[in-house]
Amino acid sequence: LFKDAADAWWKEIEPTLERNTVKSYRPAYERAKEHYGKYMVDEITAKEIDEYIRNFSVKRSRKTVVTQLQIIRQILRKAEIDGAIRYNPATAVRPPRNLPQKRREAPSKTQVDLIKKSSGLPFGLFAYLVYHTGCRRGEALALCGSDIDRKKKLIHITKSVYYEGNSPHIKQPKTEKGTRDVPLLDALDKALPKRLKKGYLFAEPDGSLLTNDHFTNLYDAYRAASGVTVTPHQIRHGYATALFENGIEPKTAQTLLGHAQLSTTMDIYTHVCEDVISEAAKKMNAGF
Repeated sequence: LFKDAADAWWKEIEPTLERNTVKSYRPAYERAKEHYGKYMVDEITAKEIDEYIRNFSVKRSRKTVVTQLQIIRQILRKAEIDGAIRYNPATAVRPPRNLPQKRREAPSKTQVDLIKKSSGLPFGLFAYLVYHTGCRRGEALALCGSDIDRKKKLIHITKSVYYEGNSPHIKQPKTEKGTRDVPLLDALDKALPKRLKKGYLFAEPDGSLLTNDHFTNLYDAYRAASGVTVTPHQIRHGYATALFENGIEPKTAQTLLGHAQLSTTMDIYTHVCEDVISEAAKKMNAGF
């Protein structure tokens, strides 16, 4: 039965997944079991999977649809490896075209100005650092003074913080691309303390990693004081936008952002390009 193959796959894969990936995969795994659970795996055809995915895709984002198909494909691949089926019918199925894709908006020019002006506020250095490095939230929270090389003007990103409940833990980057060096820009260098401690830049009073609750409280207080409304990930998107606006090539941007796939970088660049073209159109309409 499909449900047996699904349970065997989940038992094998779940311990290897990061916490956020488990949260993403579990609903898709449960939906797949609910729909195909009573089917024998050798009864499931590519046509049936295609129809299910097309029906499932109505009013759902591309990412959700792609994940759902990916989970079905992986479960049936497990059945194929175990000898229950001779081939995996899901490999022939593709997501429907032109699915809506959730767009992560970059901060506006006004928001960027507020981030720049408020670096001296309590916890303002965090947002300022993310904007000038493109760090993910966890990467910024894991940075130590020893990761910053002022002589070579580089910041070494080698680790990240993740949370189980309120408790912080250190993990290695998910992919090789996550380990990277980014330029220590002059503006950030000036904003950093003249003498950097070797420990975490953003830490509890005893020097340990910030708890999730403490981070949330600090960031909320900073936003209330500064007028900054965007999330850390939106600020990271602002770094990507600045790379585009300053003519940084996509492959270089991919390296600086730590993206495993160039397509992820290009998605951001494409969105920014659309905005630039839209602004150009306004000027052209007025000028022509």
